[in-house]
Amino acid sequence: MKFIILFFLFILCSSRLLGQYVFEKQFYSSTNNSENEFSRANAVIQTSDSNFLFVGTGANTSKMSAIKSDKYGNIIWQYSEDFNDYNIHYFNDIIESNDNNFIIGATVADSIVGFSNAGILKLDKNTGDTIWLKTYGINTSSEYCYSIKKTTNNGYVFSGVRYSIDSLNVMQSDVYLVKTDSLGNLEWEKTFGGAKYEWGQSIELTDDGGYMILGITTTFGAGGVDMYCIKTDSVGNLLWEKTFGSYWDDYGLSICKLQDGNFALVGNTHLNSTKIAANIIKINPEGEIIWQKKFVGNYDAQEFTGVKQSTNGELVLCGNSQSDTVKSSYYGLVKLLNENDGSVIWERQYSYIDKDSTDHYFYGMDLCNDGGFVFAGMTRNWNQGEGPGNAMWVVKTDCMGNDSIWGNAACPIKTDTPDTPILFNLYPNPSTGAVTLDYFVPQNSQNQSISFYDATGKLVQKVDFTGEGQIQLNIDCSGFSNGVYQCVLVSDGEVLQQGKLVVIK
Repeated sequence: MKFIILFFLFILCSSRLLGQYVFEKQFYSSTNNSENEFSRANAVIQTSDSNFLFVGTGANTSKMSAIKSDKYGNIIWQYSEDFNDYNIHYFNDIIESNDNNFIIGATVADSIVGFSNAGILKLDKNTGDTIWLKTYGINTSSEYCYSIKKTTNNGYVFSGVRYSIDSLNVMQSDVYLVKTDSLGNLEWEKTFGGAKYEWGQSIELTDDGGYMILGITTTFGAGGVDMYCIKTDSVGNLLWEKTFGSYWDDYGLSICKLQDGNFALVGNTHLNSTKIAANIIKINPEGEIIWQKKFVGNYDAQEFTGVKQSTNGELVLCGNSQSDTVKSSYYGLVKLLNENDGSVIWERQYSYIDKDSTDHYFYGMDLCNDGGFVFAGMTRNWNQGEGPGNAMWVVKTDCMGNDSIWGNAACPIKTDTPDTPILFNLYPNPSTGAVTLDYFVPQNSQNQSISFYDATGKLVQKVDFTGEGQIQLNIDCSGFSNGVYQCVLVSDGEVLQQGKLVVIK
């Protein structure tokens, strides 16, 4: 059964692995790359030109940052400025407009009135220049935009929170829902909530033209903080509201509409006063639970912050998890789940530098057109001289979650591979013990090799060869055990292609 599962995963990924690019990089929100500033990426997308855009905050939260990179993580342009009378505090979410420019959901501090407003910013795709900025809210409250989507009539809808002071001079908050036209002009706004605190952290469109919002409530539910889900019609009228939780706190952080018309809700749930589990709930369009899964690590905390559904139907979730070795440190966390029952297909943990002195968090993710994934968040290095140094952190993986060749490659991933594909074919695949490499050797290349790594990352066999143009190389794999092997093709010290070989005897 184990090898059947491995073979199934191979079939899913083999057609997408060749030509998949991977990288892992840190970025700072200011152009001087100060390691002592606070930088954090809240969202990332793959753009229509196959590059990446990630947005967040920096310079001790006083400036917003938007960075466009190429598919290898090299910066194309960077936005990090104040403008007009506004001091931008947070870029929280991002989508592409119909003209392939960028729409960013933001929180904008009004330097004159002293309150924050929710905002939408449109940036030019080629330069990062501001096309327009619109803000929403009133002068006696503060509004935040957390999640934004493009609507069926080419406008925009976002969810967030409105903070206000009630008649007893007590702070409270409501879910804030705003609909605009394609130019960001306000069409309508709604608030939902009770006497205490409610947030609208994430929003999705529904098949009936309405909206589903996920967040938190302290007014309703079982007590403390509960996951809060709201369904509205197309003009923001409340159809139903549901809470999910127990005596301990439960947070709703991201929602995803699934291919079967249902929805995945993710966040975290407190199992007791100290232990926190990553939480996913699948619900139908009426808010009824289909299944729920909770995941805990070796120590006290895991959480999911983002969820997408792959083209193959699996659920891809990102978040963070406490270190397996040091309780105070965190990894970036990714799980791939079966959509039908929430069972784990695979799980990965990520760290950029010393995992035991650095915290790693994923806050946003996107699916990539090569079958891989991109994740964005933050690293916090506790070894910085005068306190933690925070950096934006972006990880691009293949469809198996690998951000390098099993994390211990002898060669760095090539960062300037030409767009022209390199002919690379390894057959028969699956193999019973002998394979043929069909390969076109790049012009002026001197040293070629193909290496095979087992599932633990151990080098099983390396074959060096030379030649020019189209070659065929017979490789003896009779000493391989049954399983899936990572194949790494290297030319002059640079990785050109990666693939999978399944051995079944």
